Parts: sequence; structure tokens; C-alpha cells
Amino acid sequence: MMRARRQRLAAAAAATVTACALVLGTAHAADRVAVFESASAARIAASQQGKPFVLVVWSLDCVYCKRNFDALGKLRVKHPGLRVVTLATDSAEAMPQVQQLLERVRLTRNAWVFGHEPQERLRYAVDPDWMGEMPRTYFYRADGDRRGVSGVISEADWARHLRWAGIAG
Repeated sequence: MMRARRQRLAAAAAATVTACALVLGTAHAADRVAVFESASAARIAASQQGKPFVLVVWSLDCVYCKRNFDALGKLRVKHPGLRVVTLATDSAEAMPQVQQLLERVRLTRNAWVFGHEPQERLRYAVDPDWMGEMPRTYFYRADGDRRGVSGVISEADWARHLRWAGIAG
């Protein structure tokens, strides 16, 4: 009887540890960089559940992209609910460096990096009119309408684009 009780306790403890590991693993997985393939563009838009958001396309070797990250950091202080998705155009092999930079700028949620399809196909999946210039920022409205902007965005332009997307008043 004592042995059966110990076995039940051990089984319950193991189940609890497994459940905790799954929960922690899921939370941690949300902060991992996902691999972007051409079908991912529609998944990203759908994942935002009809809410306005900003998609920031960047690269590790893009100096100007880092300026947009600085501006985003300031904006997230003013607008804590600002939904940001990042997409690095670097190869999936650069994922550790991409993850490290995103951790430094606190943008690890909803982060993506280009996968193994040809760059042209992946860029086309993001926007058929985009020629690859960076940084590239897309402002999505709740209705799915979007506006793409190339280059570093000034503080006044951030405010204007966020208002257009319905993110800031």
C-alpha cells in the first residue's frame, strides 16, 4: 500500500514537471526567431488577429536599421501596446546573431529571419513592389490595409504613420 502511494506521488510529480516544462517551453518558443518562407507572410498578418501592427524588415549589416530600432524602443515606452513584428533578411544560418541583436533591443517576440528560398521570392512574398531597400517598415491597419516605407523614419513620420494605422491618436 505504501509502495503504491509512493508510485502515485512520483507519477503526479513527473506529470507536474512535464506540464511546467511544456508551459515554459511554449513561452520560451514565443521568443525564438522563426524561419520565414514565402507562405509565412499571410501567417504573420493573420497572427495579429485584426489588430494594427508594425512589420520592421531589417538586416544585421544595415546601419540604418539600428536607428529604426532605437526609435521603436522610444515608441514602445509611449505606446506599450504597440505590436511589432520583425523580419531579418539575413539567412537562417545567422539566427544566433539575429536573436542576440533582437534581445538587446527587446524585440524577440514575433521575430522572423529569411529561410532557404531565394531572396527574391521571399521579398516578393512580403511585398511584390519592394526591391530590397532597407530599412523597410510596414504599417498595418486592423482591416489589413498596409503602407510600406523605405529608409529611416523621422519621429514626426513615425507619429503620422502610427496615426494612419490606428495605433496612436
